[in-house]
Amino acid sequence: MIRSNLTERACPMARAMGEIGDGWILLTLWHTLNGSTRFEMLQDKLGVARNILSDRLRRLVDDGLLERQPISPESRRFEYVPTQKAQELRQALILMQEWGQTHCPLSAKKAA
Repeated sequence: MIRSNLTERACPMARAMGEIGDGWILLTLWHTLNGSTRFEMLQDKLGVARNILSDRLRRLVDDGLLERQPISPESRRFEYVPTQKAQELRQALILMQEWGQTHCPLSAKKAA
């Protein structure tokens, strides 16, 4: 509900957050941009439930950020390839990662 409301706002930041503002969406997109394009690889990297990952991948495909492509012509398995639209987010996501490294240190409790 919030997502659809944001995509209709006049503010470009609100519209962008309506499309990519979900944390699992951003992390899924980040990992596909960095070479993890298969479902199992993404699930291993993210540690997310299959149903959540399936939903986020579907949304990314529907929004034109990923393309779902068969691994081979005869395969029933797919990979998720970032589109040009997704590639244009790469620098923004790099800046977010750098900000996180600087301002969100991993505590000793979380590292264990």
